[in-house]
Amino acid sequence: MPPPETIYEEFEFANDMRETQASQFYRPYYVLLNHIFPPEEGYMVYPQYEPPMPSMSVDFRNIFTVRHKSYSVFFLQVKSSEDLSNISSRQEADLQMQEKFRHIIGAVRIGTLFGACAMGTKICIYMLHMGSRQLFRGPELVTEAALADRWNTDILTPEGQGRLCKIVQHIKEKIG
Repeated sequence: MPPPETIYEEFEFANDMRETQASQFYRPYYVLLNHIFPPEEGYMVYPQYEPPMPSMSVDFRNIFTVRHKSYSVFFLQVKSSEDLSNISSRQEADLQMQEKFRHIIGAVRIGTLFGACAMGTKICIYMLHMGSRQLFRGPELVTEAALADRWNTDILTPEGQGRLCKIVQHIKEKIG
C-alpha cells in the first residue's frame, strides 16, 4: 500500500524550500520509513547519530537504519539535493554507501540487503547480495563512481513510489 499523500506533501515542502540542506529531508524520510516499515510489524527505524568507529568517513547524522528483530534490513542515507549536481559530492556519497555496507554486513540475516542514497527526493538504490558479497548500484555492479543518472528514482513520482514499494515488499517477503 502506498504511503499517504501527506507524507509526500512533506517532501514537496522540503523540496520547495530555498535552503538546500540535507536536514530539511530528515523528517519526511523518517516518517516515510516508519510508514513503510511499521513498528507493529516488528520493524524499527533508527536515526544514526554517532559513528561506531572514529575512523569511518560516513556522516552518520544522515543515515536511517531499518531493523527487524535486531537485524538490519534496509538503510537510507540522506544528502542535499544540491549534491546531485556535484560530481565530488556524488563520489563521496557513493563511497560512504559502500563503507556503510561493509560496516553493516555482520548485522544482516537476509539474502539481499538494500540501501538507498537520497539526494533530495531522488534516490539511488543499492543492493548487496550476501552470498557473493557483490554490491550493485541499480542493476550494475559497483566498479566506478556513481554518475548523476544513477539517482533515477524520484519518490515524488508514481514510478518512484512504486519502485520503493517493490523493494519494501521484497524485503518483507524474504523476512517471512
